[in-house]
Amino acid sequence: MKLSKIPHGEQLGGPFPDPHTDADLPHHLGLTRFTDAGFPWFSPVGQRLITRIQGIVRDEMERVGYTEFRGPAISRVDTVAPAGWLERFGDELIDFAPPFDQYTLAATSEEPLLAYLGSAGLTSHRQLPMRLFEFREIFRFRDRPQGIYNSRQFQCCLFASLDADHAGYLRSAAHAQRTVRAVLKRLHLRAELVSDASTGGFEFIFPYARGDRPRSRTIPYHRDPSRPTTAEDDVPQGGIAMGYGYAHVSSFDVRFRDADNQLRTPVMGTYGLGVQRCVLALLEQHRTPNGVALPAAVRPFDVLVTAQGRSPAATEAAECIYDDLVAGGLSVVLDDRHGASMGRRMRFADQVGVPWRVVINSAGTVGLRAARGSDEPERELTSTALLEYMILRGHEEWADLQSFPVETTGASQ
Repeated sequence: MKLSKIPHGEQLGGPFPDPHTDADLPHHLGLTRFTDAGFPWFSPVGQRLITRIQGIVRDEMERVGYTEFRGPAISRVDTVAPAGWLERFGDELIDFAPPFDQYTLAATSEEPLLAYLGSAGLTSHRQLPMRLFEFREIFRFRDRPQGIYNSRQFQCCLFASLDADHAGYLRSAAHAQRTVRAVLKRLHLRAELVSDASTGGFEFIFPYARGDRPRSRTIPYHRDPSRPTTAEDDVPQGGIAMGYGYAHVSSFDVRFRDADNQLRTPVMGTYGLGVQRCVLALLEQHRTPNGVALPAAVRPFDVLVTAQGRSPAATEAAECIYDDLVAGGLSVVLDDRHGASMGRRMRFADQVGVPWRVVINSAGTVGLRAARGSDEPERELTSTALLEYMILRGHEEWADLQSFPVETTGASQ
């Protein structure tokens, strides 16, 4: 990626907000913008982060046996009606004007999936448990959208399980919890699991002062109003994943034949992992005084290349080294913005977690710098030695990733 070629690239690398302020980090870092309230644009830099997250989620889902599908963004109103959506959440649906008023933007996933399965998608007990997932844009009207945490359009990984009975569903719900744990481990995210073993309901929450999911508002507490709470249960948190049993399968034409050839209704579990919430949690949990030290698994770039000054020779050398590093399989950004100071370029690297910076001066010398605050000394290298060194350090860093601890224990029942 060349920063001179992307929209709003000249604004990247501004002053980093004080950690005690209420700044919207994704917007401040240039990862997101809003031209219409509640509907986010992800910049080319922000989309790289989204793509990395989705890649990890997809890989983990497929590894543990979920199958990916893809549904439409629009559903007929009568598709979502059988579950009572119109009565309970009608004010959150984003509908169309006549003559298209029989359609609505997707605000849910269970009903369209069940409509897709219909009478032919699940026919035999031999297909169970059936575990499916998709990446979907969800649309819901929010009176007061709040950045990418609570927007009117948000990206999720939605997954579902279909089982023969409640016991099978509980096994699938536990399987879904383990899957979320594995994803969070690979993303280097810490979250607290709040769960209820009897219903299979659960949520993963993370500390977030602007969040709407204190422990007392999570699914296990909502489904059991008698569950005792303390003041700590009302501390603001952010929701990142959830799951629960879906109670309206019988309203749809989905049946299977059991081992005795009897028609039965499957038991469905529905789960969701917020991709945008993962972005926000990553920025919050890996924040440093100078920026965000994103883990290697998700950071947008491994190396920043830039020329010092405006020497044509240095600029040309920077372009060549950028091409060589890209060809070597590294994720590289070329900061070739005209007029951007070296300080602004280094701030951009700090703010999006680029650990290595290659600076070519007017004499053609190649300098390698680590992130600010690192103990790594600055080095002068040839372009060949630079590529070899970067690949070596990349292998070392990926090996270190395997030792990251999982901390998803918390309130459960």
